[in-house]
Amino acid sequence: MACITDTLSDEEEPVARNPIQFQCQSCRKPFESTEWGTLIECTECGEKLSRIMQLDQLLEQWFYPRRWRADLHEPNPYYLLEKLWTANGQGVTLYNGIAPQYTNYDVFRNLVTRLVARGVDEGWVELEFPDDPLEENPVYQLKFSDADRFAKGVEQLFPEVNWDEQIEVPTQEGGFPDVSAAADEDEAPAEAATAPGEKPTSIQAGRASRRSRRR
Repeated sequence: MACITDTLSDEEEPVARNPIQFQCQSCRKPFESTEWGTLIECTECGEKLSRIMQLDQLLEQWFYPRRWRADLHEPNPYYLLEKLWTANGQGVTLYNGIAPQYTNYDVFRNLVTRLVARGVDEGWVELEFPDDPLEENPVYQLKFSDADRFAKGVEQLFPEVNWDEQIEVPTQEGGFPDVSAAADEDEAPAEAATAPGEKPTSIQAGRASRRSRRR
């Protein structure tokens, strides 16, 4: 699997980006930009293209020349985001810590993925785009820059949970891992891993035994 995470040093120059064509969701006209990952404006009508819509179009362009490959399936933004935030057992750990009474893990994962996508568009979850999202192995990184906002969003999704028993979600300083995803021979660009040399940090529950007590 080709999966790389790295950080530019002070001496390294940023990679020059080649323009990529996007389609405006308002006027439907194509335009080029090198500023993907930020709110980019259509050069025709000035309408902003959201980060999730950028990701959708980039994944579509990545997949199109590889559509003949039987070992790949077409990715979409929610598939990629789910792979990122559930990596290293984070999804299962969060589910077991919260233990929603009326929601199975598949539904839980779907709901939280939609919450993460909303956070990306609103800016309280950071999705770092690769400089070349159309290369063979593009790498995306997800950072929870506002852990409190994320925790409140999860709380609103599951009102039946007794939130007096606090669920601890790590802050950025506490080590919520930067999770990366890359394409390889077996997956669309959404196979997750931690940075080399780093141990995954679990989402810790204040009452890990809640599920067993309810049974």
